[in-house]
Amino acid sequence: MTMDFQATLKALGKQAKKEAEVRAAVEAEAKKRVEEVVDFAKEMGGSVKPLKNTNRYEAPRDKTPLKPRPKDEQTLAEEDYFYIGHGSTDWSEPPATFSKNGQGKNDIQRLKNGHYPVVADVDLHGYSQEEAQQVLNEFIEFTKKRGVCGEIVHGSGLGSSGYKPVLKNMTRRWLMQHPDVLAYVEPRANNDGAVRILLKRNRRDSEE
Repeated sequence: MTMDFQATLKALGKQAKKEAEVRAAVEAEAKKRVEEVVDFAKEMGGSVKPLKNTNRYEAPRDKTPLKPRPKDEQTLAEEDYFYIGHGSTDWSEPPATFSKNGQGKNDIQRLKNGHYPVVADVDLHGYSQEEAQQVLNEFIEFTKKRGVCGEIVHGSGLGSSGYKPVLKNMTRRWLMQHPDVLAYVEPRANNDGAVRILLKRNRRDSEE
């Protein structure tokens, strides 16, 4: 009887040790993933949070918008910033999905399926159109250094004056005209408040 009890204790000890090793391995992997996530907010000195590795979007808790960088701290030369006119009276809705190259259907499908890892996201709530375009310029450059895919939260525009989605429309038109943007999609069904974008690869990456 004692022998059986001792054997049981020994077996339980081995099982507990194995479970502890598995937990340690899972925690180490989770810590590694957290360390690998790029912090665009830290780079910008604001409150933007990178996306977690999940298909479900969680809105950032801090609603305070980033402050556009002063000219002496900008990552791009002032003449390199890309802007579009924002005084247009064209209120037509830009498309929910967009692609400008010959592989458009493939790009859109891959973006929707999460084929490309999202390296960072940015929330444009609270910006003027000019400020939003400045932040978008820096976000594009930030994303290109780390991958080809990012997410932009622009909102649905329901809180805008006259219920006109000003920031949403401007952001999508900006993306459609930007030379480095290949495609965008709405990554979550029944939610038109964000877009996932695909950028051109850097030449160095393409050559490698």
